[in-house]
Amino acid sequence: MVPKTCWRQSGEAPDRGTEVRDIRFVVIRKIEGWAMESSSEDSPVDTRRLNRGLSFCCCGLLLILWTHGYATPAANISLSQVQDTRPFLRQERPVYRNFVFHPFSHYSDHTWGRREPGIATRLDMREIERPQALWSPTGDYLATGYRLFTWVERRQQEQRWGSELFKDWASWSQEFDHMVVARDGYGGWGYSAIVGDGLIARFTPLTLSKTDFNGTRLDVSLPGFEFTALGSRIARPNRESYLSSENAAEVEVDHSTLLLGSRAQAGLGALRLGLNWVNLHAYNSIQADNSIKGNLRLDQPLYEWLVVRVADDAPADGSAGAVVQSVQLAVNGRPRPDLRPQVVRHRAGVRSQVGRTLTSGEFLTFGAYRWSGGNRFYRGWEAPYYADYLYLLAHNAGEDVSGNTHLEGLLATFSLEDPEVILRADEGEQLIYLFDLRGETQVEEVEVEALVGNDYRVEWAGLYRSPDDPSASRFEARYESTFLRPALRARGRVEDGSNLDRVRFQVGENTALFTYGVDARLVLPWVEVNGEYARSAVYGRYPAQVAGILVGGAGPRHARRGSACFVNVLHRFGRGRVGLEGFSMGPGFSTEMEAYLPRDFGYSSGRGYDPLSGLENDTMIWRLVQDNEDGDRWPDFSVGNILGTGRWGDGDGVLLGRDEDGDGFRDTDRNRNRIADFNEPFLMYWVEPDEYVYGLDRNHNDVPDYREDDLDPDYPYDADQRGYHLFGQADLSRHGSLEVGRYAIEGIEGGGHNRALYVLLGYRREGVAQLRRLFFENHVRRVQDDIEDGRRRGYWRDRLLYQDSYVNETYLEAKLRPWSTLNLVHKLRLRLNWQQGGKLANGLFQRHRRLDFWALVSRAEYTWRWGGLRVTPQFKLLFLHHADREANRALLSEHRVIPILKLKYPLMSRTVMRAGVQGWGSLPYLVVNRTLRRESFEQRITFVTLTNHSRYFGYDLHTIVGVSWNRMRYESPLQRFRNFALRSFFVRGLVGFTEYGRPF
Repeated sequence: MVPKTCWRQSGEAPDRGTEVRDIRFVVIRKIEGWAMESSSEDSPVDTRRLNRGLSFCCCGLLLILWTHGYATPAANISLSQVQDTRPFLRQERPVYRNFVFHPFSHYSDHTWGRREPGIATRLDMREIERPQALWSPTGDYLATGYRLFTWVERRQQEQRWGSELFKDWASWSQEFDHMVVARDGYGGWGYSAIVGDGLIARFTPLTLSKTDFNGTRLDVSLPGFEFTALGSRIARPNRESYLSSENAAEVEVDHSTLLLGSRAQAGLGALRLGLNWVNLHAYNSIQADNSIKGNLRLDQPLYEWLVVRVADDAPADGSAGAVVQSVQLAVNGRPRPDLRPQVVRHRAGVRSQVGRTLTSGEFLTFGAYRWSGGNRFYRGWEAPYYADYLYLLAHNAGEDVSGNTHLEGLLATFSLEDPEVILRADEGEQLIYLFDLRGETQVEEVEVEALVGNDYRVEWAGLYRSPDDPSASRFEARYESTFLRPALRARGRVEDGSNLDRVRFQVGENTALFTYGVDARLVLPWVEVNGEYARSAVYGRYPAQVAGILVGGAGPRHARRGSACFVNVLHRFGRGRVGLEGFSMGPGFSTEMEAYLPRDFGYSSGRGYDPLSGLENDTMIWRLVQDNEDGDRWPDFSVGNILGTGRWGDGDGVLLGRDEDGDGFRDTDRNRNRIADFNEPFLMYWVEPDEYVYGLDRNHNDVPDYREDDLDPDYPYDADQRGYHLFGQADLSRHGSLEVGRYAIEGIEGGGHNRALYVLLGYRREGVAQLRRLFFENHVRRVQDDIEDGRRRGYWRDRLLYQDSYVNETYLEAKLRPWSTLNLVHKLRLRLNWQQGGKLANGLFQRHRRLDFWALVSRAEYTWRWGGLRVTPQFKLLFLHHADREANRALLSEHRVIPILKLKYPLMSRTVMRAGVQGWGSLPYLVVNRTLRRESFEQRITFVTLTNHSRYFGYDLHTIVGVSWNRMRYESPLQRFRNFALRSFFVRGLVGFTEYGRPF
């Protein structure tokens, strides 16, 4: 027997050298000893018989316990204490096995890991190649297998890491498809716990709406009550690194961002009531003062310059802009008139004059700043030309800046102003106030105080030292800038200076975002009511510093708050309906937070700089309500990583009204070659450009509402607007309806209004004999709309053609099938806009005129068969005309003539010859553009193909071999360089699935 250490029951070790013998012998001896010691000479009990009886009882009890223990293995760890002796010195080793009549088996402790071989560390391979016994936190055995997912958040003082996230990425992504679900329930009670990537997380459209949520959620359902709680380490929801060797291990971080939220929903008869709460905050897990109001990052840069921009809030309306009397700072709560700003004036849309001069004498400004492509716009955010401003100040101080700037252009584009005089910023002009904070030794908070009036917009940005080259001589390399962040806007469009006032706002980095609210739905037989009220709060804190050292918790917190609400009421009666909706989207309401993140946040050694999606200019833009107009799994703009792919936008494109067959691809690009089908031969027969598409346009920017894609969150109503809408509908027959309504919308801070009184008459009929479809709609409205809608800041704009107009729009669509081999489609769209002359509500003058818009589509297809030969002639005519009738001038006028002839003949059972001709002889494919003659051309295209259709293990395999001829000739002699004659040979292979059927 080998001596072993014997531990006392208290857990203390006894004296070393104590020999551990057979435990059964020890226990029996102890019991016998106790019996002997308890006896005495005076005792009438026979001690020998008593000792013998106790010994037999103890042996029987131990035998029962051992038998039960062997029959039911213990669910805890047990290490062998005794090793059987062996007679030989020889060690037992594995022996020969023959697998002819016995099934082959692998090593008992070996299972191939699910990661790429050769990239994981030795420790990782040891952990993943062998199934492990998995234990609960209380020490109970659960299963034998592998770790799949772990997320731990802990907060304590003096810890190194406070957030741990582990995902066995290959198993997580391939075997479990990024999601695991635990469910249970009984009767009307149940719960579902989900951990996954790319999850749906929607409470209400004013509090939370995400389709790429990566994290955990718990759903509980009780009779009459539902509850959801969710959480995500949203900054690093999958992994920190992009290298597979690093993805396998835990990602432990000290600073990150958490998203937490919950919704409670109760049904009270016909009333459904919901309560919502969502929080997004940055945290430092190694600090003790964490809260859901957030903290600054430990590597948060310090501001050395503060940029304050004052501009016209509505530069397109032509009215008077901002008036600025003074702008000054208050540092640590005290006004600082000694921090005198320097003011730079320039116009919006100018080019930077920072760059270098080539040996040829050409001056290049591209790439002067670190922003992508030198573009200072990003998803509606804008960065200032801070280097241009600093070089202008340096030149004014007598320094030579000609080596880093185009000095002549710099002085012509930017000019210095006196901050002591009253300044104006009309239309596209901008006033830039630069404050130098480099001399401040202690800063805890900074406020900007401005005396401004009229229609103003105030924004700010901070300049900080670049970590790459903090001592660079060039300003664009020495400094970096935040995006310009909105601070104040004038309410309405004031021109007379009546709102001149002293305003103040605090500057700092955002640390947290709250949204919370209540929603209700009441459904009765005669009325339906829906409503929601929500509030938001964006918390921030100035990056306080003492002697150039960040003291992030020293500065006081500040918050930007706002609210939003809406209510919809619908009353049904007989064959009619009456509805009312009212809403208010406060200017301070926001579900978006911008936060500083360093550029090396997604850095991976060996792979270079790999930023997280949505990270630009060291700024992450977090959104609780996403921009996802088409409602698919891919938001139009995302932050973080969707399923670890690094996508930043919609994976299949924004398909608003362009995916009627529901296959996830736009119908205007069915062959998915990124060329619109209305510009491709033969495919153009089926589709038309967007100008031919009809739909209601309630914001009057000439884009149908169901096709309009913007950069804004998907709120139920546009931000910074309030108003009402009253309407009544009546069913005139089974197929016809009439609607009359009025809506009045006004911009709260942006100003302007959108008012309309309308009558909408519609008729729809389908599947009647040869008439396959008939759709008619006439929309008459009186419009006064001077709110600019659509994409802004570098994107297309609303042309404001309906500031005071009477409009009549008619649409007619008919699909006919006179007989089985003939198909006819006709579409007519007509819009007449009578613009009223005179002075508008915003003070501008509008000329009296009529704008006409015509769009006509007519196509015909006939199929003729002769034996196995099928001949299909097709003809399509497109006509588009947009004109100013008063000026007798065409704004846009073109027509297209598309003649097509297709032939199909089966050569063998699985081989078919196809030929197609689009334009031939004196009848070419013709495009005539009357407003831009240089775009007029004629084209002749011929295709001849052989197609083999075979079955291969359940697949439909199509192999296509063909040749084509393409000749194009432009009408204008100046465009002859664009003429071409092209011959090509091609081979294609396509795989289909018959069970999917045809999409149309």
